[in-house]
Amino acid sequence: MAIPATQTGFFFTKQEGLNYRTDIPVRKPQAGQLLLKVNAVGLCHSDLHVIDKELECGDNYVMGHEIAGTVAEVGPEVEGYKVGDRVACVGPNGCGVCKHCLTGNDNVCKTAFLDWFGLGSDGGYEEYLLVRRPRNLVKVPDNVSIEEAAAITDAVLTPYHAVKTAKVKPTSNVLVIGAGGLGGNGIQIVKAFGGKVTVVDKKDKARDQAKALGADEVYSEIPASIEPGTFDVCLDFVSVQATYDLCQKYCEPKGIIIPVGLGATKLTIDLADLDLREITVTGTFWGTANDLREAFDLVSQGKIKPIVSHAPLKELPNYMEKLKQGAYEGRVVFHP
Repeated sequence: MAIPATQTGFFFTKQEGLNYRTDIPVRKPQAGQLLLKVNAVGLCHSDLHVIDKELECGDNYVMGHEIAGTVAEVGPEVEGYKVGDRVACVGPNGCGVCKHCLTGNDNVCKTAFLDWFGLGSDGGYEEYLLVRRPRNLVKVPDNVSIEEAAAITDAVLTPYHAVKTAKVKPTSNVLVIGAGGLGGNGIQIVKAFGGKVTVVDKKDKARDQAKALGADEVYSEIPASIEPGTFDVCLDFVSVQATYDLCQKYCEPKGIIIPVGLGATKLTIDLADLDLREITVTGTFWGTANDLREAFDLVSQGKIKPIVSHAPLKELPNYMEKLKQGAYEGRVVFHP
């Protein structure tokens, strides 16, 4: 199939927001680069934060950071990939040579800051994507669908990295707040690591889903029978002040709180309580290339099943409105 000179997609500028265009150039790969045919790209709440100017992520680029597709063309000096390979993008897009990348922490590469796929640099809301650093691709297992692969690059990778950071183990007692897209996958990941999971979510549908995904206890609010200081790990997939306060109240001494969601860009902590009980509050960002490989392995083994629905890319604006209203659970991926 011939590769076109131009393509359709959704282009972001700070001045005009996100707009559908039919004249986006398809760039030819140079030495060390390859061209990806985007087969699936996921919608994330972070996209709304960028469009609404709540999150600074650069200007003038194609959005969409949950990307999976097929290698369409390989430039000179690229090894390990051939046309037809099914791959997914590692969103943080690390440089590969700094101290963070060389120690396996490519998700916090300073060189690539705001040069992330679909957040500062061109992403997957288009038909073809030029991949400037193919090191930031991971091959998709044969038994994982391309739609699942796109969702895994964030909706599974982000909670996976958080659970690893929290060092969840079979003796861990974990509080999960929010059982939507990220939280639902987080429940499955904690169970795969052997931990006990207690879920809090106000939505009936989300609680039903949490039970189906294997949560040990599910509540609309924490009951009086659960004492403050009960959980050694608190994963907040909402991360507004009220949910963070719950985490700090119910985190045990020496426990860890990870605000995984981005419901609020700023939170206030009770520092005296934090100090007295030596609680750790840790930020986590996306995940590493190795994390993504491990996440694919868990999905391939059937230990995690992402909840994914599909739609044509032209319907993206409609789904963004639905996302704002909280009108669906799980992840929606689009076909450019």
